[in-house]
Amino acid sequence: MNTSDQSGQNDKVFEEIMKASKSFVYRCDNDEDVTMTYLSGSVGAVTGCRTDQLLNNRELSYGSLCHPDDLKDMIDAVDASIEARTSWDLDYRLVRPDGSELLVRERGAAVFNDAGDVIYLQGLVVDASAENELRIRLEEKAQTANSANVEILSLANQIVGSVRELNMLSVNSKIEAARAGDSGAGFKVIAGEIQRLAKANADCAVQIAEQMSDMMEDP
Repeated sequence: MNTSDQSGQNDKVFEEIMKASKSFVYRCDNDEDVTMTYLSGSVGAVTGCRTDQLLNNRELSYGSLCHPDDLKDMIDAVDASIEARTSWDLDYRLVRPDGSELLVRERGAAVFNDAGDVIYLQGLVVDASAENELRIRLEEKAQTANSANVEILSLANQIVGSVRELNMLSVNSKIEAARAGDSGAGFKVIAGEIQRLAKANADCAVQIAEQMSDMMEDP
């Protein structure tokens, strides 16, 4: 295989990878319009636009696709990275021509000439919607687990409190029984309270068991 064939094969593999991952690579000018001078990959799937529409702002600029609430932060972050000569890793939303929004992640860096001036910016933009959905699901699961843990902790505290009360009543019942002798009227009242608290403990224990079972069954 000659060099030309090898290069063509590499380009094909590259394009397939970009399509599979819903991502594209870019090279652009360092301006507010984010004027694209090179694009390759799943441009249409991510932006909702054809490559030729975006190149050199032929029909619209990439900057115009960025959500207005995200654009300034995005530009400020890129400017800060250029100043520090570091790469940037950004999350922002695109508003596509059909009105749909898509969360993307961009990883890029500036390229400088020997004089230290920026020649262009380049990087990778990836569809991050699946990642965002997963994060939301994990946050919901964590919140659910946290709520369940709070409820379980509350039930456990109820049991601890009632056990302490049971211990005190047990001591008091012995004292009352000794004082009352055979009549034991006070002892009977306290014994009834002990029985009530014991049932409450049993009910809390059942609720805890059910909570733990639900948490273990829910993937």
